[in-house]
Amino acid sequence: MNNFKIFSDSASDLPKEWIMKYDVDIVPIYITFDKGITYLRESVDITIDELYDKLSVKGVYPKTSLPSVEDYAGKFRPYLEVGRDCFCVCLSSEFSGSYQSAVTAATMLLEEFPERRIKVVDSRACTYSQGLLIADIGEYRSEGKSIEEVYHLVESYKNDYRFFFTLDTLEYLEKGGRIGKVAALAGSILNIKPVIVFRDGTIFPHSRVRGRKKSIIEAVDLTAEFLKGKMNEYRIWALSSRFENDLKDMIAYAKEKGIHIMGIGKIGAAVTVYGGLGMIGFILIRNRPLVFAPDGACDGQPGV
Repeated sequence: MNNFKIFSDSASDLPKEWIMKYDVDIVPIYITFDKGITYLRESVDITIDELYDKLSVKGVYPKTSLPSVEDYAGKFRPYLEVGRDCFCVCLSSEFSGSYQSAVTAATMLLEEFPERRIKVVDSRACTYSQGLLIADIGEYRSEGKSIEEVYHLVESYKNDYRFFFTLDTLEYLEKGGRIGKVAALAGSILNIKPVIVFRDGTIFPHSRVRGRKKSIIEAVDLTAEFLKGKMNEYRIWALSSRFENDLKDMIAYAKEKGIHIMGIGKIGAAVTVYGGLGMIGFILIRNRPLVFAPDGACDGQPGV
């Protein structure tokens, strides 16, 4: 029986309709606004819009905390007890210990349920690039593929994605310890906006430009350049953490560049807490392959 259960930490930013369609159990990350005195579970105790509202108040700098081993074990156990296998996809291990928590929970539970299977994938991704992998897993399951087949398929192409984005402010990177105070202050004074690429599990600064409009144009141009000659090989989503007018402008310019957008999504807590409001950009992930070959080829194309 291939009816394995799918899990993800909330960093995947799965829309509610996808959670229901693919029957995904979400393990929430935690958000604290008071230096660890109180922790709120994403999408349980606080919605993404409520998080955006709080971030709109100057001087509010929340932190996130990973799901614990107990959180994952508590999610996996009820399904193992009734004879179902588990498939879990986690936020990039470069950014969080969520993956390690899930692996530890799986290792403990497999001693108790040796006849069951638990697959845990380090997505090496975040937000919708992680979420689209989960949607793919749901599609594979509905097609009757085994948990082993699905695992090998996902591993073969999970790294073939990009997230091109820009930030409206550097203050959250500074508060999160990602850049120094001097760099953040200089960026604010000079109206510098960074353009960043997320790939291979982590972030890479690409360029710095003056002004919001120029940074959005740069993010679109980067996306178009990457997609040149292979537009039909990728799924493309426009993402933002609020600032709807900027999002409309970005999408309009993207259409001028021939970029075909599948949908629009909200960036959740795992990324927004460190990037702030006004994050905006494009997620691209390769179309899901239908067949896995032992040499790593899928649908006649390399998986990575």
